[in-house]
Amino acid sequence: MTTAGNDPAFATQPILQSLPAAVSKQLASLPVLELPGGTQVFETQARCSGFPIILSGTVRVFKHLANGRRIELYRVTPDEACILSMGCLLGDGRYPATGVTSGTTRVIVMPPALFNECLASDERFRTAIFRTLGDRLVNTMELVEEVATLRLDVRLASALLAHANAAPVAVDGRVQVAVTHQELADELGTVREMVSRLLDDLEGQGMVELGRGRISIRDAGKLRKLAEMR
Repeated sequence: MTTAGNDPAFATQPILQSLPAAVSKQLASLPVLELPGGTQVFETQARCSGFPIILSGTVRVFKHLANGRRIELYRVTPDEACILSMGCLLGDGRYPATGVTSGTTRVIVMPPALFNECLASDERFRTAIFRTLGDRLVNTMELVEEVATLRLDVRLASALLAHANAAPVAVDGRVQVAVTHQELADELGTVREMVSRLLDDLEGQGMVELGRGRISIRDAGKLRKLAEMR
């Protein structure tokens, strides 16, 4: 099994830049866990076994709702940290949501004792952790506001544009968004059938073109106007 010190991404991981050399050396000896897409990293009501540090890939964090749906709260990438893991470690609590990998994801897990020791003794690490908590709190408040006040088609247009910004341009000049209707439904906290109907409407208006497992953006300008409606 590969150790973190032998992984090129380890030296560039942002959250690790704030740690003393002695702690980095300890982390370098940890095994790198390579998790296939769809792997459950943590589940609701489970205790936190350590602070996950993403070297590559993405973990999508979902909250399961009482009506049987689920909504994506946030994503953890190599540039970010998991605030629910922080909260569980700080408060000795249990996870209130579920984390699942999106594609192959490589991660190391910082032991709880080492996390708490760094938080207590290292100002730079502590500042980085609480800055992340603050940023995620603002993002969560924005998500609540969007869910409560914005039309679903407006939120769908925003989600498609966000995916398009991270997607490569296809040969024909159109941006290809590799996302399923179910994944969009999870992001928006609704059901797949509703997303499919709205996508059909957007296709009829010439904004997108639907395909198997992907969506082509035909008119980004019209899609952006819809996303900007309040």
